[in-house]
Amino acid sequence: MTRKIFKSITSVSAAVLLICVLCISYVLYGYFGDIIENELRTEARLVAAGMETGDSYLENVRETRNRITVIDEDGTVLFDNKAEASSMDNHGDREEVREAFERGEGSSARYSDTFATKTIYYAVETDQGDVVRVAQDQSMAMLLLEGIIRPFVVILIAVIILSLIFSRIISRRIVAPINEMDLSDKEAVEPYPELAPLMTKIHQQNRHIDAQMVEMERRQREFKTITENMSEGFLLVDSNMEILSYNSAALKLLGSEDVEDPHTAFELNRSKGFRKAVEEALKGRHSQEPLETENNYYNIIANPALENDKVVGAVIIIVDVTEKEQRDKLRREFTSNVSHELKTPLTTIYGVSDMMAEGIVKQGDVKAFGKNIKDESGRMISLIDDIIKLSMLDEDSVQEEEAARINMFAVADEVIKRLQTTADSRKVKLNLKGEDTYVKGVPSLCDEIIYNLCENAIKYNKEEGRVTISVMKEADEAVITVEDTGIGIPAEYRDRVFERFFRVDKSHSSNVSGTGLGLSIVKHAVLHMGGKLELESTEGAGTKITVRLPAE
Repeated sequence: MTRKIFKSITSVSAAVLLICVLCISYVLYGYFGDIIENELRTEARLVAAGMETGDSYLENVRETRNRITVIDEDGTVLFDNKAEASSMDNHGDREEVREAFERGEGSSARYSDTFATKTIYYAVETDQGDVVRVAQDQSMAMLLLEGIIRPFVVILIAVIILSLIFSRIISRRIVAPINEMDLSDKEAVEPYPELAPLMTKIHQQNRHIDAQMVEMERRQREFKTITENMSEGFLLVDSNMEILSYNSAALKLLGSEDVEDPHTAFELNRSKGFRKAVEEALKGRHSQEPLETENNYYNIIANPALENDKVVGAVIIIVDVTEKEQRDKLRREFTSNVSHELKTPLTTIYGVSDMMAEGIVKQGDVKAFGKNIKDESGRMISLIDDIIKLSMLDEDSVQEEEAARINMFAVADEVIKRLQTTADSRKVKLNLKGEDTYVKGVPSLCDEIIYNLCENAIKYNKEEGRVTISVMKEADEAVITVEDTGIGIPAEYRDRVFERFFRVDKSHSSNVSGTGLGLSIVKHAVLHMGGKLELESTEGAGTKITVRLPAE
């Protein structure tokens, strides 16, 4: 702005100075023309007076600067100090000559045919009846004007230089208050009244921008709140794979939590599935690719971001499907285990019954073979019953109308009575301590929880071992603890003991009857009743399992 004002002031100053020079030159040119005409009048009168002294006077004025011509009454040129009089045309028709013969004096200005210049003429009639005419070229006026213009040009240059200096100073002073204005201050007073409409418009724009900024910040907070509370990873990239936005879940799921301020998508993950999903999306195609890490499974879902039908980026969602994959894996394992567990008794039953059908079994062995069939059938029925229980718990199909007020201490006491014979056979001592503690739940599930925990504690205990069952109330929870002095569970298997058919010691488990679903039933029953399970174990020293259920 300073430069523009400077240029404007300088341009206006130069234009004004140029116009002044032209006007002054024009005025001076006319002024000098009047001076020359007065000089010619005086000189013509002097020549006319000198001619009265004799003819020799004219010979003495041949070297004068101005042109002197003598013309008689018929227009014939009698004398001329600049040309041969005999060769000159008749001058009787010349304007200044006619006026001199008529009024005594006459003047005119025209281009001379002889010298091809503009000339000023002045004619005076003498006492002898002739006319004396004095002429001078207009160039004399120009010479006089040039003499004045030269110093004037010097002055003009000096004025221009000063105008440049003052223009710069003035322009800076004009702009300084504008530059010092605080446009964000609504109470600021404009330095010049002419700026009032502009300031009003700026304040309106500021209010509009402030409102837009508030709205943008609100939307940004909403967007950040939504994305940061997503369990899925969110990633937005442009067409060059530069990251525009992301949430913390994306860094966590892609295993890039230690990456600070990532710039490109491939800084977060370079796996084949991730690269393929992003590249396909940037080509304008929806893509879904699996991503597997050491212990987790993810789905990478990528969609192109379009603007005017042109791909400008991609939106990438990382979904954790670990639980689903693990469930599918457990389901496959469960199917395999069930098939294996059912095949063993069925094979035994089929073999024994085949031998009996062929009549190769001695009469004395029929009873033993029949008992074998009964035992294996009972094992199958127990296994199927446990599978049905687990299926019902998985599908949450346990009838809620069966829920009742249950004394967990009484349930534990009843379970101990039922397992006493088994405990005695393994020389394991059962102890119950605590108090009456009530919960609201399904009686059969409460019985299954304590029964399976106690049965496992007996099965995997040492000879002369001990099982302690504790039932008490802590705050708003019913706490049931089953602690044994058995073989314990290695640390690497503690997270898996509640899986279906999982057994830590295969060699020991082969000598222990059961379906391998007891602890899995316990886990699902506790979760169904809104409780929690805690496990503490020391290998070779024993295991402690605590069940916490909401107290009534």
